[in-house]
Amino acid sequence: MTAGHPAAPAIDRADVVVVGAGILGLAVAWALGRRGCRSVLVVDRHPPATQATARAAALLTRARGDAATAALVRGTYDAIASLEEELGEDLGLRRFGTLHVAASPARVEALHALIANGTDPFEWLDGEVAARLAPCLSAEAVGHALFMPLDGFIDPVRLADAYRRSARRAGVRVQSGLSVRAVRMEHGRVAGIDTDRGFIAAPVVVNAAGAWAAGLAWTAGVGLPQAPVRSQYWITEPRPDLFPHGLPTLVMPDAGAYARPELGALLFGLRGRRSVAFDPAALPNDTGGLDLADSDGGWETLEEGWRPLARLCPPLFQAGIAHYLSGLSTYTVDGRFVLGAVPEAEGLLMATGCCGAGIAASGGIGQAVATLALGEVAPIDLSPFAPGRLGAVDPFSPALRAACAAARSGKTAG
Repeated sequence: MTAGHPAAPAIDRADVVVVGAGILGLAVAWALGRRGCRSVLVVDRHPPATQATARAAALLTRARGDAATAALVRGTYDAIASLEEELGEDLGLRRFGTLHVAASPARVEALHALIANGTDPFEWLDGEVAARLAPCLSAEAVGHALFMPLDGFIDPVRLADAYRRSARRAGVRVQSGLSVRAVRMEHGRVAGIDTDRGFIAAPVVVNAAGAWAAGLAWTAGVGLPQAPVRSQYWITEPRPDLFPHGLPTLVMPDAGAYARPELGALLFGLRGRRSVAFDPAALPNDTGGLDLADSDGGWETLEEGWRPLARLCPPLFQAGIAHYLSGLSTYTVDGRFVLGAVPEAEGLLMATGCCGAGIAASGGIGQAVATLALGEVAPIDLSPFAPGRLGAVDPFSPALRAACAAARSGKTAG
């Protein structure tokens, strides 16, 4: 038994405990339920899907640059179709397609590389055709665009709730208001979790704790190569004359920006040259307590990125800003998820490091990690996402935080 853990009777037990009731934790629970695993407990101090999930832009873009990530995103589209059939309802997927805008020759080359390993349909468009498809774009500023017609976006809380309801139907338990203090280890393998109410026994623990995942992993002696990094976006006032229904999602890496329609308005995000990372050891219990808007570079990001974005999308000059939203995503040094097992802690699985793509990949991640939790081989190769791929790391290092922040600033995919 790990030092410091008194021998006390378990207050509960399960075959699999999932820590975190955000979209990734709920997706894992859903996939376990689908595979017939009934002894599953999801725990979180917060109500389901009220942290990073609730603040996500939820772009389900398929062009991802590597086959493994693209497969995870396809798994989400499959999950949505399955959930809609099971629950007998429309989950509100808006399949308007995505335009990846290239305003420079170098960006055209990068877009070719982005789809090199993909199997999804696409079209190359010139500026005039792209502007007809998305009237808010400037035909003169857009050199070429890659159109992915099957892409869409979705309400992230609605999707997370669908995962939750399906899991509950299968017998999975979801318990809020329970704070997890540590992963308990015995003789090199997982024994369960210690909570503010006592010990919960489980031979398998899935760490899907989002911004708190690095701190939780550290209690088992595992350093994760990720840090909480601020994500932010703005929403204009409703202007359906400028941003009509059916407008595709826009990914504009030359401007460090993305945009999608939002009830007659335009939701848009800017990467910013200087992203803000946070020390996982100093996070409050609720990220709502962080003053993200006033952190270094907050509104400065809008001032810095406004003109490059408005050059591609001139109607932004005519629309007022109605809302600003910010939250924490977990970014890794190399911009890849953190998924799967860790050799030094048998029975501990990771489902974290979303890099701003957790909603898009949730279905695929849920199915892959659930398969591992059942002792089987994952349906896709998860080695690019291995938690230990970068060697030993200090999750509380300022240098690591800086590298993770830089990964967000340099992101070009949706």
